[in-house]
Amino acid sequence: MDVTNFSSQPHWRHCYRNICTDNFVERKHSFPSPFTTSFKTHSRTKKITMSSEVVFNLEYLTRLEESARTLESTPQQRSEMMFKAQREVDAYLEQLSLDHPTGWVIPPKETQGQDKLVQPGQYQVQSGPNQVQSGPDRAQSGPDRVQSGPDQVQSGPDQVQSGRGPHETEPLPIQENGVSIDEVLRDFSRIGNEMEREGHPGHMAYVPGNSTAPAAIGDFLAASFNPYSLNVASCRRAVKMQQMIVQWVGRLFGYPSACAGNLTSGGTVATMVAMTTARDHKVPRSKDYSRSVLYLSELTHDGVAKCLSTLGMREAVVRKVPVDDKYRMDVNILRKFIENDVQNNLLPFLVVATTGTTDVGSVDPVPAIRAVATQYNMWLHVDACYGGFFVLCNSAKHLFEGVETADSIAVDPHKGLYAPFGTGLVLVRNGTLLRNSNTRQHGNYMQDQLTNPEDWNPEDLTFEQSAHFRAPRVLLPLQLYGVATFRDALQEKLELAKYLYLRLKGQAHIQVVEPVLSTVLFRIPGVSDNTNRALLREITTDGRFFITTTTVKGVLYLRVIIFCYRTHRQDVDVFINKVKDAVVKMELPEVEFCHAG
Repeated sequence: MDVTNFSSQPHWRHCYRNICTDNFVERKHSFPSPFTTSFKTHSRTKKITMSSEVVFNLEYLTRLEESARTLESTPQQRSEMMFKAQREVDAYLEQLSLDHPTGWVIPPKETQGQDKLVQPGQYQVQSGPNQVQSGPDRAQSGPDRVQSGPDQVQSGPDQVQSGRGPHETEPLPIQENGVSIDEVLRDFSRIGNEMEREGHPGHMAYVPGNSTAPAAIGDFLAASFNPYSLNVASCRRAVKMQQMIVQWVGRLFGYPSACAGNLTSGGTVATMVAMTTARDHKVPRSKDYSRSVLYLSELTHDGVAKCLSTLGMREAVVRKVPVDDKYRMDVNILRKFIENDVQNNLLPFLVVATTGTTDVGSVDPVPAIRAVATQYNMWLHVDACYGGFFVLCNSAKHLFEGVETADSIAVDPHKGLYAPFGTGLVLVRNGTLLRNSNTRQHGNYMQDQLTNPEDWNPEDLTFEQSAHFRAPRVLLPLQLYGVATFRDALQEKLELAKYLYLRLKGQAHIQVVEPVLSTVLFRIPGVSDNTNRALLREITTDGRFFITTTTVKGVLYLRVIIFCYRTHRQDVDVFINKVKDAVVKMELPEVEFCHAG
């Protein structure tokens, strides 16, 4: 067969199959049987002929087929696997509220004295415009459980330390032959005992991730149907689902319909896609990368600067702008930095504002930053990964003033919409710029695919080309519960943060920072950092809550973020009493309480 004239030959695989079948009939199962074919290749300078003996064994092929068909599960097998998997999930979720968010089992006699409970209306905490009181007057008591041992994850005096517990085991190894679904699930379910339980109501550290049942079902459906969701020609409906989410989020922030975006694996990738677009538009020549300047606040998430290396801009200059007394980027200092850089022949190209800093929850003054960015022809990116979906709440909408003028936005559905980890979203106001930075040039193997230049394929709006079909994990919960449910859940967290602030504000020895979103900072003033770390240890040592410290403007604080949708007022009441008890145990001198913010 002359492969240089391949198009003139019948399909070689079809011919070969016929040859094999004919010989199978002729030889009556006398395998193995060799078939020899010569393949010729030509070049302009010489002709090369290669001979290869192909050995074909139909019995071997049959055995392979029988084994491969194991992957083709029956409806009964799928039902059995799903039932058993759901049983493991239910067992984990039932235990979730009984255990510490990092592995400790709640100790016995976790009770609340009636004298410690806030009385209705005492602090006039309101849950909305109708001044409805914010929850029951009674805090729930914890279960009678015993501690699981000193080797569990614990809050140390200096940092959170992950210990290796006695129950910790190695995962089931990858083996030549498979095992039963029961053994696989039994092994996997051990992960529940060896993880930070971010869906736990007492997990108040970092920015905890949560996931709902419809989101998990969405992932199951996405993996089961498994469409290639980045190209209209492959699955138009999957593309429409993603575009619907992107456009809906764009409208939340006031973006025009000409915006474009994509679901990503998280906020860092969303930021990287946006920064790539900014780079291509503002710094088109790589020789200028070393004089390009990126402006952040001292509280900007570390993932932003990390993106520079991935973008090939490691030599770019990074300016960290100090924050003011409300922990917002100081625009006056930003302007001075830019003026000085321009005078030194540098190229200011990008400034990042944050609506919901990870440390504090503060919101940068976007309108003022926009004015500076416009004056110096800079790209303005808004990091809304943590705080972004609070835009759903009427009480917080004013915090997002000016975001509609940003050139790009990054926001995390795996935070504010309670999607599973691995769900970010990038928006670019001028969608054409995003498309210009990412348009895919298809290989020859796709030359027969029907395309329409008017289609905006997700693969042309990101560097990803084989991404998971992420839309169902976001869309199904929104469709099932409605936007109002998510708005209420987020508003509840804002109210709980205010509630915690007001309760701690009246506590002796405690200095507390007024929250902007759902993050509350507090500390014992006038003592060493070690004393405040001792307070952290006292609060968390029995394993009911998981919080950490942060340092802002050189001051160490204990940091609480109320973000899990399972966290409610009774959980916050338990936490408040733990803070009170911890302060009493530390036997601090009598002083009047003080607060900040």
